[in-house]
Amino acid sequence: MDILQKIIKEKNEIKSTSDKVYNQLLREILTGKIAKDSRLNEAKLTAKYKISRTPLREAFKRLQEDGLVEYIQNRGVFVRGLSENEIIGMLETRAYLEVKAVEYCVSRITEEEEEDLSAIFKHMEFYTKKGDIQKMIEIDYAFHRLIYRASHDRLMEKTLLTYQNYCNYCCPPNYFARGFLRRTLEEHRQIYRAIISKDPAAATNAMKQHMEATIKRSGY
Repeated sequence: MDILQKIIKEKNEIKSTSDKVYNQLLREILTGKIAKDSRLNEAKLTAKYKISRTPLREAFKRLQEDGLVEYIQNRGVFVRGLSENEIIGMLETRAYLEVKAVEYCVSRITEEEEEDLSAIFKHMEFYTKKGDIQKMIEIDYAFHRLIYRASHDRLMEKTLLTYQNYCNYCCPPNYFARGFLRRTLEEHRQIYRAIISKDPAAATNAMKQHMEATIKRSGY
């Protein structure tokens, strides 16, 4: 199994029923499939997911901790979602942390991680030429995921994975825009070259430009 397959497998691995339900509800809330102010009906959701109330309530608790739902006494659980200001704040915070992660990555990345990053970038070049959008979504995730890992800062890695997940659901870039894949490939190329060259200034500048472009492509 190559590094790309390994990272995608890790991403898609669901450890419990509660995790599965949490991720499904998270996706539906952030994409707007479940509208703001909607009441989450326990009976309907347990029937829909064919689960008991215990894992559903565990998922509700996690969503409440995330600030995405609110429990109102004697009424139930209601969707809060994210406001536009919260989404903008999330994008800006993620951008800042991405720059710090690549800065740490340049000085802390191991030889094995460098080899893995090179393998992922080769996949990116290949599938850009093929115009395979779905594969490129996975590769983009893996590229950033490896930078988080190579920062060797577990708290930053965990935080960035959460932001990345949220952003992919509520403000995905327009992968179908003309020239999108070619432009993003060049942005990632600059980041990749700077990391391999051990140039922290070039790496942080390249990541900053990439994240600014990402925010623009997200419509914010």
